[in-house]
Amino acid sequence: MLSKEEFVSIINKLRDVDDFVNETNNKARKLNDAIISDFFNASSLSISHEKIVVDLLENIFNDEDILEWWLYELDYGRKFKIGYLKDKNGIDVDVLDSGKLYDYLISLLKGEKE
Repeated sequence: MLSKEEFVSIINKLRDVDDFVNETNNKARKLNDAIISDFFNASSLSISHEKIVVDLLENIFNDEDILEWWLYELDYGRKFKIGYLKDKNGIDVDVLDSGKLYDYLISLLKGEKE
């Protein structure tokens, strides 16, 4: 099983690559007139196998929707607010950071929450 520290490290690396790509894309768009190229996507600069990594994490945690929702819709948890996620008993779940997300995914694996 993947340790919490390994999970957090992987998520942090994915977030850092995503931040780099977004920042580079924004800078490239601002320099559009000065760039003689069809370059508009910085992700082509980075060797990132993000989709494969996310698919593997989803497989490890038997997850079909929480991880991608947290990564992409909630911008690596930066947009998460208490109340967005509830367990099977209607109790708010705190996944404000990747460590708490790991704990929640582990609890789902163990059948403690749904």
